[in-house]
Amino acid sequence: MTRSILVVEDDADLRRALVMRLKAHGFDVSVAADGAAAISAARTKRPDLVLLDLGLPVGDGFSVIQRLSKLQTGAHAPIVVMSARDSEHDRARALELGAVAYLVKPFDNELLLRTLEAQLPAEGAGSSSRPRPTLLIVEDDADTRLGFQVRLRAFGYDTVTAEDASTALTVARRSKVDLILLDLGLPGGDGVHLLERIRKNPELDGTPVIVVSARDALVHEPRAREAGAAAYLQKPVDNEKLQAAIADALGAGLAS
Repeated sequence: MTRSILVVEDDADLRRALVMRLKAHGFDVSVAADGAAAISAARTKRPDLVLLDLGLPVGDGFSVIQRLSKLQTGAHAPIVVMSARDSEHDRARALELGAVAYLVKPFDNELLLRTLEAQLPAEGAGSSSRPRPTLLIVEDDADTRLGFQVRLRAFGYDTVTAEDASTALTVARRSKVDLILLDLGLPGGDGVHLLERIRKNPELDGTPVIVVSARDALVHEPRAREAGAAAYLQKPVDNEKLQAAIADALGAGLAS
């Protein structure tokens, strides 16, 4: 089955060039020239991936990422940002909101294709009979929580969420989660205290927990590790580190 890509770019010349490049490599391509058209196209076309410019009329790229993330039809489509903006702030914000990669214009054809192939299913691949691991995201900030959901779904995981410490244990037990991503600054209880409660719960004791926090790792990682964290990632965390930490933690959990 041909893999489909939605190209969201307001520059007509660049849009045409991208369409030609992608079609030449066997992709089914649809286009949108502004933020509103991107949302509409995502609803109707249901692409396998969205290639998104940040500087758009009728809603900038950041707002498009947020709106696409909330679409039921676009929830599993990874978003690759392409932009002339080369600041760490823009890159970090795009990734936190849910983009899976960030390409700085101008980029060469090889980098583009390599990035797309890394985020798309193999051509002709059917659905796997193996269940997808379920990850619990414990995070009080709504935008950050949604960004993690989008990224993790693009990585091949199912997700459930909790906004505070008081509901996290209930959600974890009810959903039989395979791994927990845990923020430290939570309403209703500190994240490390929640981690200690998880470790004392017989239903969850073997569930790996990865702490993802903006707090200084030099200060807070030793306490989190002592409480049983499998890894400590400092926000903003890039996709490679996030994927590697999850794979390591799930692998260790299966081996134990």
